[in-house]
Amino acid sequence: MLTQQQKNRFDLLGYLAFPGLFASEIGSIRAEFDRVFREQAEQVMPWDHVVHHNRPRQIMPMITDKSEVLHALALEGKLAEIVRDLVGEPFRLLGSDGNIYDCGTRWHTDITGLPYNCRNVKIIFYFDAMRAGEDAFRIIPGSHHHTDRFAKGLKKMVKTPEENLGLSITEVPCAEIPTLPGDVVVFDARAWHAVPYCGNRRHMMSFLYVDKDYQGPAVPSDDYR
Repeated sequence: MLTQQQKNRFDLLGYLAFPGLFASEIGSIRAEFDRVFREQAEQVMPWDHVVHHNRPRQIMPMITDKSEVLHALALEGKLAEIVRDLVGEPFRLLGSDGNIYDCGTRWHTDITGLPYNCRNVKIIFYFDAMRAGEDAFRIIPGSHHHTDRFAKGLKKMVKTPEENLGLSITEVPCAEIPTLPGDVVVFDARAWHAVPYCGNRRHMMSFLYVDKDYQGPAVPSDDYR
C-alpha cells in the first residue's frame, strides 16, 4: 500500500498522514465507538494527569477487545497493510484505547510500556475536526531518533517549554496536522507530540502496534509523565 517515499518519510520524520482514508466508513466507526462507551460505561477510566494539565480525560482501555468491529478495523484491511509495510510481518497489536478529552496535552511521547529500541506504529483517529492554528495534532519531525543529541535535548527541555525555552506549547517548532473525521495519522510512539486545548471535547481512538521482535521493558519508562 505504501510507496518507498512514504516508508522513507516515516523512518526519517516519524509520521505519516492519510487524509480521507476512512471517509466513507467513519460514520459507522464512530457509531461503534459511541456504542462501546455507552454500553460499557463501567469500564471507562477517568484520567487526571499532568500531561493533560490535570484536566479531564476519559479512557476506554483495550477498546478493540470490546468490539468485533473495532478489532477487525485494527487488524484487517487498510490499517494492517500500513502496519505491515512499516514494521513487517508478523506484527502485534499491543494496545488500543478510546478517549474523550476535555483537555489538551503538553509535549510528550507515548513510549510508556515500550523499550526505546522497539520498532512501532501508533495510529490515531479523531472523530472531530482538528483545526490548523487551534487544536490540530502537532509532532516534532525526527524526534523519534531517541539516541541523537536533538532528541535527548527535547527530553530535557520540551516538557516545560515556557520555563526552559521561553516558548509556549504552540510556539515550539513542529509539524501541525489538521484532520477531518476519516483522516488517519500514523506516528512512531517515541516522537514528541502535543495537542493544544481549545475548550472542546474531542473524541479519539488509537491503536499501538509493535514488530515481531518486541519484548516488554524490564523497567517501565516514565517519559510519558
